[in-house]
Amino acid sequence: MLNNISSFILILILFITIFIINYIYLTYIKKDTALNENINKTELMNNTMGTILLVFGGLKLFDLQKFSNIFAKYNLISKQIPYYSYFYPFIEIILAIALFFRYSLNIVYGLIIILMIISLISVSISLYQGQNLRCGCLGSFFHLPLSYVTISENVVMLLMSFYQYA
Repeated sequence: MLNNISSFILILILFITIFIINYIYLTYIKKDTALNENINKTELMNNTMGTILLVFGGLKLFDLQKFSNIFAKYNLISKQIPYYSYFYPFIEIILAIALFFRYSLNIVYGLIIILMIISLISVSISLYQGQNLRCGCLGSFFHLPLSYVTISENVVMLLMSFYQYA
């Protein structure tokens, strides 16, 4: 399992890379945005969050059974409704697609806010109880510990969602 610093660096690199790719796409590739003009921050945020959800959801599908086992150990809903952990990656991917197509953005961001709050509470409870668990944020593909890194990732997604929702 990666240590907390390596986990933080991995998540940070993923977030920054996704942001840069979306910035380059919107600035230089997409035809309906004027070159060297102010980039549409809302569109950049929608694309970045959509890409994050798509990548993270896709990584969870790499080994859905193993992700489900990891996620069910700390997520409050999965503890009550076991099949929820199997649907969660698909929920992320559907939300990502909705962001890309700009479909009902207020509802989408509201749902992301709810998911991130539930995740924050779940992770916080597990950490407070001293449980030494794996994080399911990148599926079973990477062996990340459930730690402040998980909380940081959820807080960033929550803040981005609140920014877009407001």
